[in-house]
Amino acid sequence: MMPGQPAGGQSGVPAYIGRYRVLERIGKGAMGQVYAADDESLGRRVAIKVMMGDLEDEPEMQGRFFREAKITGQLAHRNIVTVFDLGEDQGHPFIVMELLNGQPLAEYLRRPEASSIDAKLDVMLQVCEGLQVAHAKDVIHRDVKPSNLFVQRDGSVKILDFGVARLTSSNLTKSGFLVGTPEYMSPEQAQGRAVDARSDVFSAAAVFYYMLAGRAPFASPDLPKMLYAVIHEDPPPLTDQQAPEALRRVLTRALAKAPAERFQQCVEFHGELARVQRSLAGTAHRVAQAALERYRQVVAVIEERRALGRTLGRDDVDRSGGEALARLEARFPLFARQAAPGTLMSPMDQEVASAALTALQSRHNAELGALAALRAEAADGFAQEPGDADAGAPRSLKDRAAAILRRIVPGE
Repeated sequence: MMPGQPAGGQSGVPAYIGRYRVLERIGKGAMGQVYAADDESLGRRVAIKVMMGDLEDEPEMQGRFFREAKITGQLAHRNIVTVFDLGEDQGHPFIVMELLNGQPLAEYLRRPEASSIDAKLDVMLQVCEGLQVAHAKDVIHRDVKPSNLFVQRDGSVKILDFGVARLTSSNLTKSGFLVGTPEYMSPEQAQGRAVDARSDVFSAAAVFYYMLAGRAPFASPDLPKMLYAVIHEDPPPLTDQQAPEALRRVLTRALAKAPAERFQQCVEFHGELARVQRSLAGTAHRVAQAALERYRQVVAVIEERRALGRTLGRDDVDRSGGEALARLEARFPLFARQAAPGTLMSPMDQEVASAALTALQSRHNAELGALAALRAEAADGFAQEPGDADAGAPRSLKDRAAAILRRIVPGE
């Protein structure tokens, strides 16, 4: 039985846990239930993890539960969930943490804004930052996996559940006892050997592989085969579509079987990922600038077509050109705002910029075709004017047409 009385008539949801007023149940894990609650004394919302009743008499589970609170409590960083309090209510241990607002990593990756390499690199860098802070305090997470990474609505990443972590100087975990998640654990962890920061480097890289490929690097329904693959086999190589070559090289090193061949600290891993990000940003900027220049060229061709249409008295051409400009501005608002020469481009994802460049190149070709057709139509009309064959005929109309073409299209 959970502590307290049901809140709001909800079955199994206590009204209070310690001094915290429970609002709703928001999750359930292997070690306990998680509730959203009000800390009425401090006026803030919190999350409370309460140990499940059938685990309370398990010394190992209790040890893990309290270690999570104590270890996480000493890790103050924006990429690690904050622990506020630790207590017991009617014999039920609980941990009070910050209440997060967002989604677990797997759900976040299904969002359109999470599909770009740039967005994924941002998550990777934040994970490395949080783990480095833990490692600096001699804490190894030992269970880095997608469900232990939470992406908030503002894009910040929180590392959760240090429940299987241990201080590197501690002997609380028995040697050879396999803990963690097989799909993402390091080879040394799968063999039950001692682990250090390099094990978290491997696990983080395995999660990053999952972010890019959409599958775990060593997934298998058969546990012995999975562990064999973790220890002895390389994951299927990522494709060009899944990750650029520079990023693939970084992950290959981080997933090396031998700890000595990996990045020795997450700060090194972070540095290489940041270098990849800067390189991609430079390429993205160049592609975005090319797309912007093409946008300007499309606008110029449309305006040229409209000017020729107005000169020829073709209101339909002028009107259709105006509509074309409006559609163009609606589709590429960033370019529309920065269409003046010399304006600096705002940052743009490379995939978005490449798609824009491709679309604008196609549109440019189409607009050039429409302009050429209008020019031919105008030239045919002038050639058929009465009196052209007569050398003595008035030439004002023909001369005016030629002047118009020369003014609108230099070289005509």
